[in-house]
Amino acid sequence: MIKKSLAVLIPSYDRPEVLDKTLDSWLKLNIVNKVLLVVEASSEEVLEKYQRVIEKYNKGRIIYKLSLERLGSVKARNSLLDMAKGQAFQYVVMADDDYILPHESSLLRMAKWLDLLSDVGAVGGKIVVAGWREDPDFFLNLPFNLADNLSRLLGYVFLDVKHGPREAEFLPPFFMIRGEIINKGVRYDEAFDTPTGFREESDFQQQIKRMKFRLLLEPSSYVIHLAAQSGGNRPKMSIGERMYWKIRNHVIFICKWNRSTLKRVWYMLVSALILLVYRPWQISWIFRGLRDGLYAFSKSTLVNKQ
Repeated sequence: MIKKSLAVLIPSYDRPEVLDKTLDSWLKLNIVNKVLLVVEASSEEVLEKYQRVIEKYNKGRIIYKLSLERLGSVKARNSLLDMAKGQAFQYVVMADDDYILPHESSLLRMAKWLDLLSDVGAVGGKIVVAGWREDPDFFLNLPFNLADNLSRLLGYVFLDVKHGPREAEFLPPFFMIRGEIINKGVRYDEAFDTPTGFREESDFQQQIKRMKFRLLLEPSSYVIHLAAQSGGNRPKMSIGERMYWKIRNHVIFICKWNRSTLKRVWYMLVSALILLVYRPWQISWIFRGLRDGLYAFSKSTLVNKQ
């Protein structure tokens, strides 16, 4: 494969020890030209720890911003995209600070598909979770692309992380995109900048699809997710609060990308039922999120973009 200009974009908040474990897995790869970091810390002490980690690994290949201000997941990623814009990177990888890439072949395969298929805008890989997560994503290994069909039918996110390579409705939050997409201004929507995130990746990928690109899933490419339980942009909160933010952001996503009132009502009700089956005792949080999502959308500038 012809050598490409490739950058890895990583946000990190309050866990320099985790970044110390994972950063080298990206920098040891010949295919990676630069690693871009947006690092935020809650104290000077943590910020100094981050500086030591960066100095330990930086051999002219790390571009970084350090801050005591907490931007949040969405704003941090947009800051990374702004740093990458105009840098002439052909491909950019979106990653988290607790991802370890075991093999360079994962990135080589992703880049290969972008080389071969000009209508593919992003290639996603599989995320292998090495720890326990209280609030897991819905990763389904179903035949005949049923996960994507469920996503289209129900409006919720179901990911088939086993079958492929193939065109996919959505990708896991480890994916490679074309640099031109960044330069054309695709960014994470700050309407999804909430404590738990959710649907911000779907919205970002939906923007790519609106540019007439396809999304491709390459499940033989993967990262190991350490699933760090401290730091990061997912603060500690009750499962009820997590359900609240999930349904709230989902409602904003559904209303933003569907003009049909019938589709909006259908997708919102079905997603509420999915969460009720998953956590029925959190009914008050779920319906509160449904209400607040509608209110947030009605007050947002998204209404004027329909």
